[in-house]
Amino acid sequence: MTALAYSPDNQTLVSGAYREVLVWDAASGKLLRRVGGLAGQVRALAFGKDNATLAVATGVAGRSGAVAVVNLATGAVTPVEQAKDEILAVAVSADGKWLATGGTDATVRVWDLDTKAPARELKGHGDWISGLAFAPDGRLLASSSADKTARIWKTDTWKEEFQLPTQITDAVTGVAFAPEGDLLAFTVGGLDERAVRVWRTQAALAEIDTSRPGALAQATQTRSMDTGACLPLAVAFAKAQGHSRLVVGCTDKTVRLMGSGGNTIATAVGHAGWVYAVAASPDGLKVASGSGDGTVKIWGPAGKLLLTLSEGNTGP
Repeated sequence: MTALAYSPDNQTLVSGAYREVLVWDAASGKLLRRVGGLAGQVRALAFGKDNATLAVATGVAGRSGAVAVVNLATGAVTPVEQAKDEILAVAVSADGKWLATGGTDATVRVWDLDTKAPARELKGHGDWISGLAFAPDGRLLASSSADKTARIWKTDTWKEEFQLPTQITDAVTGVAFAPEGDLLAFTVGGLDERAVRVWRTQAALAEIDTSRPGALAQATQTRSMDTGACLPLAVAFAKAQGHSRLVVGCTDKTVRLMGSGGNTIATAVGHAGWVYAVAASPDGLKVASGSGDGTVKIWGPAGKLLLTLSEGNTGP
């Protein structure tokens, strides 16, 4: 399971499969229905501002890729983008206006879902786009890439504002904004570094005095939070009292729940394969993880296993 998303109303969880999306009841774990007719393996999912609109990225490695908007109420599939290789990331702005897509050609494309105008192409990355996220207020778009960077784009100009981190180490595998809008987290994984890096977003919205020595370096400073044996593959934020927590999917088959300061709150153990996708319910009370073992697991905020979702089993 390589893609997960909770609906804005907290009622539905969707997971990606081969040529279809599975729709689950978020409370009971019951499989409600399947939405088929898609092209290839589902690689990324993102809800729009309502509970029926779902952006789906799919692909067959080295052969084709596509993005479609699926109406979960009717099952209608509206094609948006076709590519010669996989599309690996999608994000929808909170107001439902912008759809961002990215894949193996290293280009971020932004589609206006209202006007259906041709996509804006955001160039700068040098390798696969691994993740995309809009800030809660819609003013920023973050992209992560195998080129070992995360990049920040302002949505009023669609120009790149920052490249993170300043000291390049390893591939960036995922990116997420905190619901509070004050933090951006991105996962870094490779031979030299296994960590979640956190960046304070205020710098992107302030005037940078380029004449002041070190001003840009200070604005792009990130804090690295080591994940030890976990090579992180995916990251999300779950709402919590005080500040949202980090949810990290790992190659050591665990899900790490971490405070925004880097402290490990819990390590959820139970998957038999790498954890490729994580998602948090809008109320923060549940965390979903998707693994190479073919299952989706639902965890409580302290890492307790609540449900295992598979087509024939919804028990813990």
